[in-house]
Amino acid sequence: MYGVVVFLINLFFISINADPCKNAQVISTSYTTKDATILKQVAFISSFYIKCDIGHSGYLYTVLGDVISPVASVGQGKYQISWTEDVKTAQTGDILVNVYNETGYSLLRKAIRNGETISNVPIFTRIKINHSGMYGGPWISGELVAAAFSITIAYIAIHFRMKLLSQLCF
Repeated sequence: MYGVVVFLINLFFISINADPCKNAQVISTSYTTKDATILKQVAFISSFYIKCDIGHSGYLYTVLGDVISPVASVGQGKYQISWTEDVKTAQTGDILVNVYNETGYSLLRKAIRNGETISNVPIFTRIKINHSGMYGGPWISGELVAAAFSITIAYIAIHFRMKLLSQLCF
């Protein structure tokens, strides 16, 4: 009798934890690299929090390029997506990243395996990352300005010296 009660309690808790997330509320923040003066890669990072009214979100996945990647779980209901791109080919503006739950992941794998489009696979949520672009440095380097300034001062000094010497000689 005791074994049956323990079994039923465990079955109850397993069924509660197996409920998919209903009415998910997603709060996200994002960061992208802004300085391209010394970097070759742009980092895209999005941290987001998911709160479900019923159930839990479980394991999450995303498609980055042509690769299905797991979303990193960094705490209870907290997740993070990150990747890098080359500075010259990095996307700018709003980047929408589709996030799939376990059901969507299995349908995603099936669609890829069968050669179907993944646009028909249900998305769990969509995360927006805004990348305003990269700072490539000043248009005119400081060394060029210093050299031009030095040449100008030297020209003025030589010009006035010649003018002064020509007046003294006469």
